[in-house]
Amino acid sequence: MSTSVIVPTFHYNSRIRSHVDAGRDDQALLLFHRMLAVDGVSPDQFTFPTVLKACSRLPTDSEGKQIHSLVLKSRFAPADDTFILSSLVHFYARRGLLRDARLVFDRIPHKSVVSWNAMLDGYARFGYLEHALQLFDEMPDRSIYSWNALIGGFVRNDRGWEALKIFIELRTSGMKPDVSTIVSFVSAVADLGLLALGRLAHAYVIRSFFSLDGALGVALIDMYSRCGSIAAAYNVFLAIESKNIKHWTAMVSASAAHGLTDAALRVFDEMIKSRCKPNFVTFVAVLSACSHGGLLCKGFEYFDLMVSFGIEPRVEHYGCLIDMLGRAGFVAEALKLVGRMPVEPGPVVWSSLLSACRNQGEASLAEVVAKNMIESDPNNGSPYVLLSHVYGKLGRWDDFRIAKKVMMEKKLTKVAGTSWIEIDGYIHKFVSGDRFHLKTKEIYAVLDALSSF
Repeated sequence: MSTSVIVPTFHYNSRIRSHVDAGRDDQALLLFHRMLAVDGVSPDQFTFPTVLKACSRLPTDSEGKQIHSLVLKSRFAPADDTFILSSLVHFYARRGLLRDARLVFDRIPHKSVVSWNAMLDGYARFGYLEHALQLFDEMPDRSIYSWNALIGGFVRNDRGWEALKIFIELRTSGMKPDVSTIVSFVSAVADLGLLALGRLAHAYVIRSFFSLDGALGVALIDMYSRCGSIAAAYNVFLAIESKNIKHWTAMVSASAAHGLTDAALRVFDEMIKSRCKPNFVTFVAVLSACSHGGLLCKGFEYFDLMVSFGIEPRVEHYGCLIDMLGRAGFVAEALKLVGRMPVEPGPVVWSSLLSACRNQGEASLAEVVAKNMIESDPNNGSPYVLLSHVYGKLGRWDDFRIAKKVMMEKKLTKVAGTSWIEIDGYIHKFVSGDRFHLKTKEIYAVLDALSSF
């Protein structure tokens, strides 16, 4: 005589949720399948939201769509349940299937703030910012998550000024920012180079006793670095009690960006001693530091070290090696390395190589590289500009004029590099060859004085 053990639904729900909370999404779905197919346990209104959360993080959409079908067929979970429908909106929105998300959203009879936030996050995450703003204005109630989703969307889409305006609206509404809000705010400040605002944000972090152990510490290091205050970035780094790989990498990157090669490598060595394993981003920063510091042999040693850590080299790593070789004058060797790369060279690699050809006056190699760049991206004006610089440096003015003529005929342009600086609360923006700034005469007078040394 055999007895069967009936496993209640809530027991399965608990086990599935534990897998999802731990990021074991595949295991959660396998357990859900066993729940249905093996034990014949019926899911309820608490099962589907958890499973859909797992589906939103999987590589494909098919599993989530199958769960949606099960929801429609289920006799044990009401089809108009706000919790389930909000989870479906979240699934479709996270997958970028915004039309499907909106169809489900519009069918929710009694929308909760979670429902609104799921749809808002989808619009903001995938750059539909006007839709996000309209939905935000229609929301009957807003949580701090609503504000964070909107601000984060504008920051991710390089619309920092608008993100700051929304942050000001948040403050005037009486809502109190949380850690996620400040992370987005600091990122916007970093994009705009507003050091004074960044310091105010840091002061708020200190007053609020926010921990720097997570994303906030990374954001502050990056902000201070990009705003030109590497000393402040290092002080933030030292204040972080539990440093993770992102904190170490941010500090290595900051040091490298400021040309502090020795400091960057010293931080990296400290990271290794602390038994924190570097990732591929860390090695991009390390190799970049070696490139800017002219440490060719050291750079190749770090490249080999990266491979010994089991990290497969990417195009960014090869780009750093090629830049190193080019800066050292080994342009032909750099071109050979491009030919041996196991990955397809991207625009950054070709641009680095063409810049090296320009600096070394290698016209024949520059023509080969420029041809490859033009074939990979015919609408990019950069190869023509760099090639014309090579011709100009060598005094080949006929070829120089031909390159410029081709650019004009194809109506190609190179986006001018811009930079800006904050002085006494005012932002001064510059472009290459700028003659329209209000203080143009004073600026060029200082440049002339500096060039005379």
